[in-house]
Amino acid sequence: MIAAEPRTLPDGESPDLILVPATPSERIASIKLNSREWRGPLDLDTYIARENHLLTQRLTRDGLTCWVLVSRHEAEDNRTILSACESYRKTALLAHGGVVEKVATHGVGSVFSRPEFRGKGYAKRMMEELSTKLETWEMEKEKRGRSVFTVLFSDIGKKFYAQFGWRPFASSHLSVAAKEGGDTGARELFAEDVQKNLCSEEVLGKLHDRMLAASQKSAVAKIAIVPNFDHFLWHWAREEFYAENLFPDRSPPVVKGAGVDKAGVYCAWNRVFDDVPEDNILYILRWVYEEPTSPTEEQTTIQAMAAILRRAQHEAHEWNMHKVVFWNPTPLLQKAMALVDPTSELVHREKDSVASLRWTGEAEGLGEDVEWWLNEKYAWC
Repeated sequence: MIAAEPRTLPDGESPDLILVPATPSERIASIKLNSREWRGPLDLDTYIARENHLLTQRLTRDGLTCWVLVSRHEAEDNRTILSACESYRKTALLAHGGVVEKVATHGVGSVFSRPEFRGKGYAKRMMEELSTKLETWEMEKEKRGRSVFTVLFSDIGKKFYAQFGWRPFASSHLSVAAKEGGDTGARELFAEDVQKNLCSEEVLGKLHDRMLAASQKSAVAKIAIVPNFDHFLWHWAREEFYAENLFPDRSPPVVKGAGVDKAGVYCAWNRVFDDVPEDNILYILRWVYEEPTSPTEEQTTIQAMAAILRRAQHEAHEWNMHKVVFWNPTPLLQKAMALVDPTSELVHREKDSVASLRWTGEAEGLGEDVEWWLNEKYAWC
């Protein structure tokens, strides 16, 4: 039930409140509630259709849970939704003590507190409940029987979620304006190219080996959400849905990234459409390259990255994007950006898309600290 009289509701500390998976109709009700903030250029019915379309994707169709904070005394499908969010089951790697484990985790997204109910502590209560529920949610078949970490990306700064254990991690980015351009020397990547060059068993195997080697040198545990092809398909499902509805006379976007084969440098991207062109962004989801072992190799790698960035600028221009953005650039990527736009400055986000991780590995004997590998846009949810 969407409607309710605020003055008749319990406060956030009431024992009458519970956090439970939404029924199908309650999920739709929660989507209607958050649509006022997140539907962007879509009307309500199209926004609901988008959410249903995303639910069918491989990443989410068996691993998405919509959570609602409600009163335990109200009947299913007739409960007042006080606050809501979603969790996404993901596969991750955990490296520690010379061992790499494949583990399950959850990403948290779509955290929404109804404006008319704010100030009653519902969001706080929901996150308190969720933080512990996700430790064992859908973990019955896992070796440990529980998750050792979960992630979210805060759009309300660093403090709120930190009180429930989601500590802020590196959240920086570089951006460059969209720009029409000619041949940059970078090859267009289509979906199958991304699967081959960024998600293959060989690429993921190298990630495993690097984490293994790092865990043998340092006692600090390392985690990474596996950048499998399902993540990219989910992001592309979003952009293709928007393109189909906003540009019905245009073919959907098929260029999904760019690469320079001779340098072994590749990236995948997606287009984010918003209410106004200034908020349209082409996000680079993931970079893949080998660390250079000589000054010559380093220069080749940097030049390839710059060529790819120029190709991304052109693609952004083609789709009326305002700029190209990528997260947590390495020193090599910063050098490449300096070639493309010397005025670009590294931005450290303090409010929007703050990458946050809740670590419970200490209770499993994994230490109190953790390193987050591959903290890139592909893992956003």
